Amino acid sequence: MATPAAYVRTEVRPIGDLTPFPGNAKRGDVGAILESLCRNGQYRSLITRETDTADPLVVLTGNHTLQAIAAHGPGPCGLTVKVNGVEQPCALCHGEEWTPTARCEIVHCDDDTARRVNLVDNRSAELGTWDSEALAALLGNMGDDLTGTGYSSSDLDDLLTALDEANADEPDEEEEEPEQPDQPAPAATPAAADPVPAPPPGHANLTLTYPDADRDEADRLIATARTAVPDADAPAVVLSALRLLDDVLARREQPAHDVPVTALLAAAGINHE
Repeated sequence: MATPAAYVRTEVRPIGDLTPFPGNAKRGDVGAILESLCRNGQYRSLITRETDTADPLVVLTGNHTLQAIAAHGPGPCGLTVKVNGVEQPCALCHGEEWTPTARCEIVHCDDDTARRVNLVDNRSAELGTWDSEALAALLGNMGDDLTGTGYSSSDLDDLLTALDEANADEPDEEEEEPEQPDQPAPAATPAAADPVPAPPPGHANLTLTYPDADRDEADRLIATARTAVPDADAPAVVLSALRLLDDVLARREQPAHDVPVTALLAAAGINHE
C-alpha cells in the first residue's frame, strides 16, 4: 500500500546535505530563480525526503532552487538590490560570509509517492492559465523595477501590445438605430427549409467547424481521398483518417520498425486490395 507524504519537521540545511531528485525531468530557468532569491529571499521551502539510511535528503520539489543557491556560492556576493527604492544587500547572503543553505520541509514517504510528488509539482504549474489583464495590472503596479518577478520590461511591453491588438479586434457595440416610422408588416413568407437533413435511423449528425482556409483544404483532401477510394463518402473518409491517426499514435510507443502501407490501410478500415 502506498505511503502518502507525511511532514516531519522544517530545518535549514547546508546544500551539501541535499541531493537532487534522481531523473528529475524538468529543466527550469535557474538564472531567473537566482535573481528572485537575491531580491526576495527563499520564500518557499524545498520539499525533501528523509529515509532510514544515512543518505543525504532527496529534494522532491525545488530542485532548481537548490541549483540556484549552489550557483550563488558562498557569500558575500557583493550584489545589491532595490527594495522600496533603498539599496539593500543580496537577500541570500546579506552581504556577509555565508555558507549556502536552504530551508527544507522534511517528509517521509515511499518511492512511489516521491515520484508522484516530483511529477505533479513540475506539471501542475504548466496546467494553469493566465488572466492577461490581471497579469498586466500586477506588473504595471511594480513600476520600473521588475527585478525578482521573472518578467522584463520587454515582456510587459509584449503583453500590453497583445492586449491592445485583442481589444482592437473586438467589434464595437452596435449603435442604436434611429427609430423608424411604422411600416406595414411584410407579407408572410414560407419558412426556410432545415439546411441539415435529419439523419437516417441509427445515425447522428456530426458538425465540424473550420476557418475558411481550413475548410477549403478539408474539402480538397476529402475529394482526393474519395478519388482514391471511390466507395468512401465524406464521413467515411474522416472516420478512416481518425482511425489511422489513432494507430500511428499507438505505434509511437513501440520499437521503431517499418510499417507497410497495407497495415496502415487496414488500421484505417480501408479494404484496398
